[in-house]
Amino acid sequence: MLHPRPSSVRVFGKSMHMFAAGWIVSIGWFWFAQMQQHMLRHGAWPPNYGMSTVAEGLLPSAVIALFGIGVDVLAGRAPTTSLNRREWLHAFWWALAPNALLLLTVWIMIQEGQ
Repeated sequence: MLHPRPSSVRVFGKSMHMFAAGWIVSIGWFWFAQMQQHMLRHGAWPPNYGMSTVAEGLLPSAVIALFGIGVDVLAGRAPTTSLNRREWLHAFWWALAPNALLLLTVWIMIQEGQ
């Protein structure tokens, strides 16, 4: 019996979720570094504990995740559980380069801010 192939559209939708997760991790790392840097420079927590960074970072992540949900709704579900798992694996690999670039960008911003 032939195994069904992963749907590129469903993989794209799932990769949007992976990208949103990578964005959240990047924002978390940036926020943590911002907090440390402010403590070192000023000896006190930043105003509002840097929540503006978190809010401004989570908004694009939410938009990306909502776009992924929209693609998921339009594309439908995978016919089998094993195909769904394979599509998540493909989505991980599709989102690996953009997530790596996000993390690299955050690392550069942290290095430049020191």
